[in-house]
Amino acid sequence: MNKEIVNEKFKNAVETSESDYGKYFLSKLFDLDVSYTEDTCTVEFDVEDFMYNPMEVLHGGVIAFVLDVSMGHLCKKVIGAAVTVEMKIQYMKAIKSGKLTCTAEFLRKGKNISFLESKMFDEDGNIVASATGTFAKVKQQ
Repeated sequence: MNKEIVNEKFKNAVETSESDYGKYFLSKLFDLDVSYTEDTCTVEFDVEDFMYNPMEVLHGGVIAFVLDVSMGHLCKKVIGAAVTVEMKIQYMKAIKSGKLTCTAEFLRKGKNISFLESKMFDEDGNIVASATGTFAKVKQQ
């Protein structure tokens, strides 16, 4: 593991994170690049070795995290803040390096409960993972 990169990313995350979408600690630590269209949220990031599992491939929890971020951020932009109620993930390809792109879209927008889908692709356009999620809208205080 490249400890210099880990230390640099950790220090940057501590110094620049805020309690806001796209700016919170984990988003900064994993250096997520979040962008939107009218109907989608795309999250891009570079795989680093500190994100590996013991088999030295990208940890499934990191994949789940980014899929969840893409869906949760899309909810926030379109319908308001929401929390994950349920998420199902299908892992299709092991990844060791490169830039990954994850794009979320709504399957159904409800008054209180919405259903979303997100797909993650590698640089060559191969699918890495797919998720569906159920999100409950929360009341902002």
